[in-house]
Amino acid sequence: MLRNLVLLLLTANILYFAWTAGLLESYGLSPQRGSEPHRMEEQLQPQALQPVRTQETPGAGPTSTTECLRSGPWDKEQSASLRAALQDALPQDSWRLESVTAPPRWIVYMGKFSSAEMLKRKQAQVVSLTGVKGQEPRDAALLPGISLGGFDTEPLAQAELARLNKLGVRTARVVQENDPTVKNMLVLPSVTKDLQPALMELSPLLAAHALQACE
Repeated sequence: MLRNLVLLLLTANILYFAWTAGLLESYGLSPQRGSEPHRMEEQLQPQALQPVRTQETPGAGPTSTTECLRSGPWDKEQSASLRAALQDALPQDSWRLESVTAPPRWIVYMGKFSSAEMLKRKQAQVVSLTGVKGQEPRDAALLPGISLGGFDTEPLAQAELARLNKLGVRTARVVQENDPTVKNMLVLPSVTKDLQPALMELSPLLAAHALQACE
């Protein structure tokens, strides 16, 4: 029985090969062949194809990217010039000036000296005692004098004075170098590419305080 099954499968394989190869075509037995016209009918028609556009999101163009920029602080005179230039160059709602109060600054100070020669001699003495090279105070009212360090708080300045006293500095004292002053920060809350050409024209004026990203 097994032998008969093997012979049956072998015969079926031979007949299938003969059928696919067209050997039985004279008997009217052959697989359907795809002629060239038939293949052409099955082809897609490229002229009927249309490109599909991606959906455009409103506001997704090059002007949609925004960033917040700021610069300053600008003093009273600078703020006046800046305000006039901004009013001419930018839309009114694209910028603002925000008031900020500059904190006081404290320095360890020596002076005022009676002459430039006395100032030079005292500077050399301080360097020899402490290794600290004094700087010129920012406040013109303290000139000629020496600043041995600036600090954000009076206690920090007093601590530095105590350290210098231990090194032999005897005539220094702590003074407030500046009074709290009101200044302005320029804020551009939403800068797009549309505003950049105008900002480029303002760059000579803005060079005093470069634009930086908002914190």
